[in-house]
Amino acid sequence: MKRINFILIVFGLFILLPLSMNGQNANHKLTLDEAIKIAIKNNPADKIAGSKISEAEGKITQARSMLVPKLEMLGKYFYTNNLPNFFPQQMKQVPVMTATGPVAGQFVPLRPLSPFPSNSRDVFTFDLNMVYPIYTAGKITHANQNAKILKSLYENNKDQTDAEITYNVKKAFYNILFLNNVIALHKKVIAQLNEHLNLAEKAYEEGVRSQFEVISFKAKISEFKSKIVDLEGKLEVAETGLKNLLNLPMDDSVQCEGNLTLNENEIGKIKSSLIDEVYESNHQLKMLKKKEKLVGNLEKINSADNKPTLFAFANYHVYHGKDFPPYDDSWRNGWAAGVGIKMKIFDGNFTSGKIQEAKAVIEGVKNMEEGLKLKLRFEFKSTQEKIISLESELQAVNNTLSVAEKGYEIAKVSYENGVITNVQLDDAQLNVVRNQTRIYQINKDLLLEKANLDLIKGQLN
Repeated sequence: MKRINFILIVFGLFILLPLSMNGQNANHKLTLDEAIKIAIKNNPADKIAGSKISEAEGKITQARSMLVPKLEMLGKYFYTNNLPNFFPQQMKQVPVMTATGPVAGQFVPLRPLSPFPSNSRDVFTFDLNMVYPIYTAGKITHANQNAKILKSLYENNKDQTDAEITYNVKKAFYNILFLNNVIALHKKVIAQLNEHLNLAEKAYEEGVRSQFEVISFKAKISEFKSKIVDLEGKLEVAETGLKNLLNLPMDDSVQCEGNLTLNENEIGKIKSSLIDEVYESNHQLKMLKKKEKLVGNLEKINSADNKPTLFAFANYHVYHGKDFPPYDDSWRNGWAAGVGIKMKIFDGNFTSGKIQEAKAVIEGVKNMEEGLKLKLRFEFKSTQEKIISLESELQAVNNTLSVAEKGYEIAKVSYENGVITNVQLDDAQLNVVRNQTRIYQINKDLLLEKANLDLIKGQLN
């Protein structure tokens, strides 16, 4: 009986386990804004960029520490066997001295003492040292400026990272919407083809239509079904890409909510926008300008190495055991304070080489700025022209679609009345499908061009 109960329990667990696992899979219904927020929050690239800002804040703390005195303590306690001791030397006759010189024939016997390292004892030393820079030729000032600039640069880097994440999310999101629309269109066509098939079968039974037309409609239905399978495969790939960007589990599902339309106001803003707006807001350009300031300050810091540094210092010390016996048991303490100056006399042109290197880097950054401006100008103008071209094409295709839809309605009536063949009906229907698909594609391309413009402007909407 126990064995049967055990088997039933195990069997029940095997049944319930998949159900509990499936229950953990989440279905995410997302608008574009929600997807962007999740991606920025979860994407590792954003977290890496955020850690760089924390790193820069640490450098700001380091730079500020140069403005306050440095206090250091050094204490030692040790036992040694080679401290100096006094040992008597051989007896010597020392002449008696007077104001006029030594007294002839008069001597004093003395046994002088000489120190030798042979004594063993414990020693304690303690030093408290303080140093404060008074004048450093601008090194500390420029170091603090660079720490703040570096943080601002990393903030721009995070903004650029988020803008790139946003752009990639938009691409995946728009592609999913596009594929869903095309799949829905193909399913609609299949429903229409089934209606045509029913008409053809009835006409065939009545002897009005040939069996070829029935077979032809069935073949068309199979063709569109295979296209749907292909599109659904592409949709799954696109959804996987979006889940990667959002850092969601692969077993979760995503459902994108939105439409593929760019309103006329947005198109008008793009047409009227100026390249100066890009130059002012582009994060990469901002980073290059800040890098130029960083290296400029570094050049000044390197130049300051050739100038004197003035500092104040103070010391307090305590020691025990370092005196000659019998005074080695005494505790001694004292202090000292003053100012000092330090300056390089010759360093083999090392500092000159660092200054030359910094100047070369500054020149390189300026050239990179000019190159980036040219690249941004090309992308900006190219995007504007593409949007103008796509808008014009969209208007034309919309007009063509209206004509195609009207033609399809006429073709259906004509086919029902036996005026045209199934081939002509198919052509009319495919003409509608082609134009509708092209409209979806143009709308997606318009949104992608706007997303690209938002990227080079550094926008997150």
